[in-house]
Amino acid sequence: MRLYADHLGGALIRRGISITRVRPPNVVPDAWCRRSVAWAKLDTYFGRFAVYPRLVRNLDTDLVHIVDHGMGYLLGKLDPRRTIVTCHDVILLVLAAGRLGGARISPIAIQVLRFSMEFVKRAALVVADSRQTRSDLVELVGIDPAKIKVIHPGLNQPFAPDAERGRALRRARGLGDGPLILQLGGQFYKNVPGVLRVLSRLRKEGIDARLVRVGRALGGEERSLAERLGVLGSVVELGAVPDQDMPALYNAVDLLLFPSLYEGFGWPPLEAMASGTPVVSSRAGSLDEVVGDAALTADPEDVDALAAHAASLIGDGDLRARVVASGLAHAARFSWDRAATEMIAAYRTLLA
Repeated sequence: MRLYADHLGGALIRRGISITRVRPPNVVPDAWCRRSVAWAKLDTYFGRFAVYPRLVRNLDTDLVHIVDHGMGYLLGKLDPRRTIVTCHDVILLVLAAGRLGGARISPIAIQVLRFSMEFVKRAALVVADSRQTRSDLVELVGIDPAKIKVIHPGLNQPFAPDAERGRALRRARGLGDGPLILQLGGQFYKNVPGVLRVLSRLRKEGIDARLVRVGRALGGEERSLAERLGVLGSVVELGAVPDQDMPALYNAVDLLLFPSLYEGFGWPPLEAMASGTPVVSSRAGSLDEVVGDAALTADPEDVDALAAHAASLIGDGDLRARVVASGLAHAARFSWDRAATEMIAAYRTLLA
C-alpha cells in the first residue's frame, strides 16, 4: 500500500496534479512501541480508527482518493460523491466464500474487512488493480460494476537486465554458480508446498537447482515436507531482503517460480520479466491478465508441468531467450506514468 501510494502520487505530481497526503498518525511514542507488541497494536488501531478519520473530514480538495480499501471506513467522514477508493484484492472474502480451500482465517479480520467494504460501496468510483479484483468486488461485495474501473499499477523499482549486478549479488550472498530458482511470499496461497515439489522433481531429474526464498523461513508443515522430499538442504533462506536489493536478486536467479493459488494482482512476475528473468507461473486469480503470453504457465497443482517448464528454461537457451524477450516487452506495458494518465481521466470523469 505504501509503495502504491508513493509511486502513484509521484506520477500524479509529475503531471501537475496538486496532492495533499494524509497518513494514519502515530499516537504512541516509538520507544514504547519497540518495547511492547501491545503498545504497537494500540498505536496502529487508535491512530487508524480514532484519529485518522478526524484528520480527513475537513480536507479542502476537489476529490479524495483512498489508496487502500482497508481504509474504506474513512468514507464515514467524507463526501462519497467526490471520493475514489483503490481496491487491491479481497482475498479474505474469497477465503470466506470457500474458493481457496479450508485455510484458517480470523473471524475478526473478516468482519473488519466487511465493515470497511460497506463504506467502499458508497464511493463514487472504485479502482481495481485487476479484472479479477473487479469480478470479486461485484460477486462478493455487491458493488455496481459500472462504478468499478480497472487500472493496473506500475512497477515499484527500475528493474532491468544486469548480469554483472546479478553475479555480484551471488558473490556477496555466497550463492554459487548453479541454477537458482526464486520463490517469493510465505502466505498459504503462494503455494510453497507446490514449489518444494517442483524443486524435488527437478533434482530427481538430475538438475542441480536450488531454491532461493525471501521472507520468513520454512517452518511447520512446509519444513517437514521439504525434509520428506529430501530438498531442505537445497533451500537457501535469505530472510528479509531490502527493497533496493531486489533488482539485483532478480538478476542473480535463473527463473521465478510463482504457482500461486490466487492473486489480486501479483507484482513479482512483472518484476522478474522487467529484470530479464523468465517466469514459470500459474494463471490463478489475476495472473492470467498479469503475465499474458510472456510466461510459461500451468495449473498451480500440476507439479509435472511446472517442473517441465522450469527444466526447459534452465536447459534450453533458445526457449529461454524467447521467453525473456517476450517478458521484457510485456512488462514495459506496466508503468506508473500510464497508471497516472488513466487515473487522471477517472478523476476528471468524477469531477464532471
